[in-house]
This record gives sequence, structure tokens and C-alpha cells, in this order.
Amino acid sequence: MAFYTSLTGLNAAQTDLSVTSNNIANSGSYGFKKTTTDFGELVADSPLASGQNIGQGTRLRATIQDFTSGSMKTTNRALDMMVNGDGFFLVKSPGASGTVSLTRDGSFLTDKSNNVVTSDGHYLQVYATTNSGNIYTNGDSTSATGGRVVKNLTLPSYEDQLSISTSATGSLVTVGSNLSATGDVKIGDTTIHNAKITLGGATYDSNNTLTGGVLTITGGTIAGTTTANTNTYTSTNSKAAVTANGNEVTLTNITSLGDLSSNGTSYKAASNSVVTVADDGTVSDNTTGTVTSASTDESGDTSSALSNISVGTDGKVTATFANGNQYILGAVALGDVNNRNGLHSTGNANWTVTGTSGSLNYREADTSGLGSVQSGALELSNIDLTQELVNLISEQRNFQANSKAISTDNQMVSYVMNIQS
Repeated sequence: MAFYTSLTGLNAAQTDLSVTSNNIANSGSYGFKKTTTDFGELVADSPLASGQNIGQGTRLRATIQDFTSGSMKTTNRALDMMVNGDGFFLVKSPGASGTVSLTRDGSFLTDKSNNVVTSDGHYLQVYATTNSGNIYTNGDSTSATGGRVVKNLTLPSYEDQLSISTSATGSLVTVGSNLSATGDVKIGDTTIHNAKITLGGATYDSNNTLTGGVLTITGGTIAGTTTANTNTYTSTNSKAAVTANGNEVTLTNITSLGDLSSNGTSYKAASNSVVTVADDGTVSDNTTGTVTSASTDESGDTSSALSNISVGTDGKVTATFANGNQYILGAVALGDVNNRNGLHSTGNANWTVTGTSGSLNYREADTSGLGSVQSGALELSNIDLTQELVNLISEQRNFQANSKAISTDNQMVSYVMNIQS
């Protein structure tokens, strides 16, 4: 019996050694959480057993992960992020029904479609926001997200590739080049022929009307001449009507170019400022004209190229373009569960919820007690190498002691077998 009792001790020491070795191997892994072992006594018991029954060895009851925060490593890279608190980043696996995982590894990259992803291709989840940073809700407060609209974070290469959302339903539409238009526009006493009109970052008001955002007029030629227009006219109070079809939106008309400005000069919108999308039309008033929806992709204008990404402590991701315009692309979503030790580890510092962990709780950064987002930094593992090396010595002695017990038991059996009558 002592042989099998000591064998359970050997297995326990081997398991302990494997856990410690895994901790040491991942001491340089971002967001890794160390694991400890929990062993319990094995006892053979029955209603008829005496009060002096002897234990039968040990068994592994559980492996427990320590979710305390690791140290910070500064990288000065915007898409490197860490949570200053107890929350987790939320990432979604590829596919229409992708699984949402929790992670503390904030070393995010971009894929070929400019989606912000982990090294294994999981999409970073953010809350859809207006350009002022307000989070969209769909009114269903009983949903897992609390009604917040969650989407993948995608970085636009150019200003006219932004995403917009409807405030009523939170449904998302992709702008792309559909809100680029070309046409004749009269600004003050000057008429610009074939100017490029771009509307980005706008949000739905009502009745398929877009408001806000930044309207930009560039290029074209001065009407009646061959002189190129070198001015850039911008407005932040324009209005436009669109039609949405699936994930695309098409410009149907601009009801107001708004109050334009260029190089410090302002141009007041006429009271009847209406720009209708048509094949022809007359040019009149201060900021009106005829435009036609662009039939080709006009993305790639270097004046509207993405120049910088920044992430605030509240998780708001702000894109800055070469022309100085800024848009909030979303707010990084944080999450947590009631029982962290019930999470299932899937590797790469990722965990998924289980029946024992409880459901995923969606939270906002800097407001919900789960901590703030630190951009330009990564969380190191919480491994204490000195402690792990001490553990190795202890585990080695446990293994040797159990081996000695087996050896002793074997010698005793040999003595008995050699007794001569």
C-alpha cells in the first residue's frame, strides 16, 4: 500500500514541477498570469471504517491562477495597451459567430483590412460612439452588453473611410467612398468646377439625415478658367440626406454645406442652401451648387490620409488626419466575470467564460471600477522568478522523498520474500 501512496506523491511532485516550469517559461509573455497548484488528501472511508483509517496519498484538486497585475513596460506605440485595474480587454475570434474572449495582453496589431487584432487574429472589441464620444445604445438594457453597440475596431486609411452609426438603432454603415462627391460649388463670388466634396464622421439625425462630422471641399478648377483650386474649405455644420442599404450608405443630396471656412475666411451658408445630386443644375447663392455622387473610389487623397492614432484613459480611440480633422472611432470595451478562477484558459493570455465563471460583464474604461486604459504600454507577466526557483528546489525534494519511500517499501518487501522457513 505504501508503494501506491508514494506514487501519488510522485505524480503530485511531477505536476507541481510542470506548473512551475510553465510559469518560468512564460515569464516574458505579456499579460501572463502565474498558476499555483492545490492538492488534497486521499482517504479511503466507509460507514464501517474505524476511526484510525490511514490516508491513501494526495490528489490535484485544482490549478489556481493569480490575476494580480504585472509590471508595466513602456513602448510608446499607440496600439500597445494595458489595463490599469482589474478589467480585461475583449477580443472576438474570426467568423460570423466568433467567440468573445478576455485577455490582458494588449499588444495589438492591424491586419490587411486595417482591423485591430491580436497576434492570433482576434478582433479588438470597442463600443460604437458618436464623434463626441457618446456610446451608442440600442435600448435593450437586458442584453449582455447592457444595450451598448459593440463592433470591431477598424482604422481608416483616409478620412472618407470612416464608419458612422444611427443614434436610434445603433446599426453601423460604412462610409467608404460613397460620401465622396464631385460637382460645381459656388463659394462667395467664386464657382469651383468639379470640386471634390467629402463628408466624414457624420451621424444620423432623423429621416436619414446626416448632421455634424466634417465636410471638406478640395480640388477642382475655377469655373471659366484652367486655374486649379488650391484652397481647402471645411465645415462642421453641414447636413446631408442619404439612403442606407445593408452595410453601405449612398449620398442622395446635401441640404446644407454649412458655414465654410478657408485660410481664416468664413463663408456664411445661404438660407436656401441646397445642393441636389443631379446630372445638371444651376449654381446660385453663397455655398450652393450641383454635385454628383462619385462613381469611382476617390480614397487615397494624401490631404486626408490618417496621420495619428491616440487612445485616452477612457478607452476613446481618436484618429487624426493629415488635414487636421479628428474623429473618435470608438471606445475600447472592458469586461470581467464574477469568478475568474472559473475561466477557461485558451493560451496567449486569453480566457473564455464557462458555467462556473459566470457570464461576461461588459464595462466602460475609467468609469466602472475595472480600471483605465494605458496606451503606449504593455503589461508584463506577474511571475516572480526568485520564488519560482525556490519552488523548483522544494518540488525536487518532494520528488526525492517520495522516491525514497517507494525504495524503502520495495526493500521491506524483498526482506519478507527472502525469509526462509
